[in-house]
Amino acid sequence: MLKKEDGKLFLEEEHNIIAELIYEEHDDYYDVTSTFTEPEYRNRGLAKDLVDEIVEMARENDKKIQPTCPYVAAAIKDDAYDDVKIK
Repeated sequence: MLKKEDGKLFLEEEHNIIAELIYEEHDDYYDVTSTFTEPEYRNRGLAKDLVDEIVEMARENDKKIQPTCPYVAAAIKDDAYDDVKIK
């Protein structure tokens, strides 16, 4: 189940965090600083689900994304994310 806290999006299973995305919220952008998925849950697209969620948040709140995290930078390099990328 996807959950949100200030500066954090995460997925839980049986009250354990299995994947998380950490970000800092600024006036006009989100600085996504890290993503992490527990090893036994990797390669299931969970981190990408979290990236998709922050992209939707950015679009809904008219913000951009600063992908400090290398995974996020790679995940949003496609032209489909041009509307949320800081240029």
